[in-house]
Amino acid sequence: MDKNENYLINLSQKHPHELEALRPYAEENNVPIIHPLSLDMIKQLIRIHHSKQILEIGTAIGYSAMHFASVNQDIQVWTIERDETMQATAKENLANFSYGSQVHMIKGDARETFEDVQDKTFDMIFIDAAKAQSQKFFELYTPLLKEGGLVIIDNILYHDFVADIDVVRSRNVKQMVKKIQKFNTWLNDNPHFETNFLDIEDGLAIAIKGESK
Repeated sequence: MDKNENYLINLSQKHPHELEALRPYAEENNVPIIHPLSLDMIKQLIRIHHSKQILEIGTAIGYSAMHFASVNQDIQVWTIERDETMQATAKENLANFSYGSQVHMIKGDARETFEDVQDKTFDMIFIDAAKAQSQKFFELYTPLLKEGGLVIIDNILYHDFVADIDVVRSRNVKQMVKKIQKFNTWLNDNPHFETNFLDIEDGLAIAIKGESK
């Protein structure tokens, strides 16, 4: 972590949200949760775009879903998680922090849960699940996104390997990195979305859905 990043994190955490109590648990149990600066960026985008209906792919312990819901009491978040241990922990956290009325968990693999939300229209979709499946998730769920809606994808730099794949020694990791590189290129060239890529922590992609033609 460089000194500028450390300074900004300390600044943003000067008055920490109650949900930050979950970060030590996540770090101790190797649960990947969103970086503080990435989270701040997304919450600001929610405010700017007045997003009220949000879909999250990858619940983990419920940390980001509850943070999104905390922006405004009118926000409703549907979040998909396939891991049973994470489901149980997230359910407990939703109850402990009283977000059960705003955050709705969908249990299952996101490739198979479309029917659970197919009757909804979303203002924002946040993809933070299996990196090799990002394009499948994107193509499956963005038809439910309103025109002008946001799709935000986390970890598009994957530990800095995406920009420098030659340092990767593991064959499996290299295959993963190649898939992320392919997805980033596909998203950048997608004519139906205007996309920006940000070098915040592990990288964020922010895509805006254009008008239907």
